[in-house]
Amino acid sequence: MLRLFDYLEEVIATERISQLNNPPMLYTASEIMQELGYPESSLAQEPLDRAMHACAALQIPVNYNFKKVYLFKDGEMITDWQLSELATYLFMINCNPLNPVVAKAQLIFMMKDRV
Repeated sequence: MLRLFDYLEEVIATERISQLNNPPMLYTASEIMQELGYPESSLAQEPLDRAMHACAALQIPVNYNFKKVYLFKDGEMITDWQLSELATYLFMINCNPLNPVVAKAQLIFMMKDRV
């Protein structure tokens, strides 16, 4: 019985590591920018760069949380980024807080863990 328990603990630990190495990609940077009311997603590059630098500074593999994707939109191919939950958070807190929607989102992120 004890051996079975040890095996299950190992399976659970392996699954947790797998989830850290392959987090689900929830959003794209262009979707977030659209929700924030930005007319063009070219404004996403600075917060994306900052979010990636934050990941690297925390020694979290960037390629696990940011995936470059190519999409066809209006007959042309565009580059976008799929973001994990962590990447989405880092992206949002690095957007321009002068945008009232961004400021509200940043406040919601900050208050989320306090409630």
